[in-house]
Amino acid sequence: MIRATTLERVLVVLSDFIALTICFVLAYWVQFHSGWIADKYDPSKPINLYLHIGLALNIAWLVWFTITGLYRSWLLLSRTHQILRVLRAVVVGVLLIILGLFGSEFFSKLSAGDSLGSGYMYGSRFPWIFIYGASVLVLTAAFRMGVYLCLRGLLRHGYGANNVLILGATDAGQKIADALRKAPEVGQRVIGFVDEHYQVMAHDFAGVPVLGKYSDLSQLVKKHHVFGIVIAHESSSPQEIMRVLVWLCDLPIHIYIVPELCPVITGNFKSNLVHGFELHELFAFTMPLWQVRIKRMMDLAVAGFIGICAFPVGLLAAIAIKLDDHGPIFYSQERIGLYGKPFTVYKFRTMRTDAEKFGAQWATKKDPRITRIGHFLRKTRIDELPQLLCVIKGDMSMVGPRPERAVFIEKLREQIPFYISRLKMKPGLTGWAQVRHHYDTSIEDVQIKLNYDMYYYENMSLLLDFQILVRTVYVVLTGKGAQ
Repeated sequence: MIRATTLERVLVVLSDFIALTICFVLAYWVQFHSGWIADKYDPSKPINLYLHIGLALNIAWLVWFTITGLYRSWLLLSRTHQILRVLRAVVVGVLLIILGLFGSEFFSKLSAGDSLGSGYMYGSRFPWIFIYGASVLVLTAAFRMGVYLCLRGLLRHGYGANNVLILGATDAGQKIADALRKAPEVGQRVIGFVDEHYQVMAHDFAGVPVLGKYSDLSQLVKKHHVFGIVIAHESSSPQEIMRVLVWLCDLPIHIYIVPELCPVITGNFKSNLVHGFELHELFAFTMPLWQVRIKRMMDLAVAGFIGICAFPVGLLAAIAIKLDDHGPIFYSQERIGLYGKPFTVYKFRTMRTDAEKFGAQWATKKDPRITRIGHFLRKTRIDELPQLLCVIKGDMSMVGPRPERAVFIEKLREQIPFYISRLKMKPGLTGWAQVRHHYDTSIEDVQIKLNYDMYYYENMSLLLDFQILVRTVYVVLTGKGAQ
């Protein structure tokens, strides 16, 4: 069955396209057939001559709406907030249209010192644009509200709801299940409970099946296509909540918690209140969708630019590695990426070929396994250059937490609370932890870096990425933190 969020996006995109098409047809009629604009009145002009312009405008609007985050899920968010976001996007979009139509004329007149009077306000293009922009705002907002009325109707009849699990067959869990059952329009269907006492309790609670224990969560999420999990252990201690989250924070799902438990976890991480329902979302991804897309474009642009500029440096590094000990130039290793997806990372080799004959281990200060040229490559971070390929492929970003090996992740997830939460972010070539701390040499270093990584996750933005990239240049030039 189609999820509520997927159904929502399909319907909203379709409604936007229809609304934009109507707006263009209306603007065409006003300009050429209404007679309201005397110098443009010409009923002999058929609309088919302008269909390509209308299609291009529609596509441009849809792309712009995507960039500005209007196609995020608004199912549990304020409708008023959505209308204000539509208003902002349309106003800026109209300004961009004006700039595209009049920008060159404006700057040419300005540079020539000509008057920007009525001659500049050529014909009736401005009234046409404002009528078009106003109709885009009104119809787009109205059609979207219509979509949500229809969507709520579908959800009330059980179509398109997201599957939700409740952790804790408790009174609080029952209240959540009952509340969601009575409010199907929010699009969250409780498919079962998960409880540690699964083996000794009945396989049914409050009319909902008990599906398993915490250790079954990963399997249950995949099997039932779970969208979100609600933590409802009303008697839980901070340690219990931490233990539960260790099983959850590397899964691609939304994690909610009942308000009664918020004092238990306050101060550990940021939480967002779910509008219209008494739940808080933990580990909420707060970076706007348009910034996510720009971040990816920046990754490709920066990685490509650095790759081209650094190619001669990489060539010299390869020759130096070969001359140093005649071993292989590159070193490949499997790392764990976003939501536990494994991928292969490549580096210029900086250690002896037998560096891990006794098993995986962290680098140490003055590590004897590092080769002569390896010390220089690590200090200047030249050894990281081949990872630009991982950025271009999409396995990594330019900025994010460093990707770790599976063997270390399994050890660290048991020793450090929330270490696994790093897997909610795409790993990066550089990151807030890398520019603020040195290479990992101990569990204490890993804990410090985790705090930096979580700070980055909670404050992720293009501005912070830019700041990190600038700091990385400083680290590379000074050799700070290299080992």
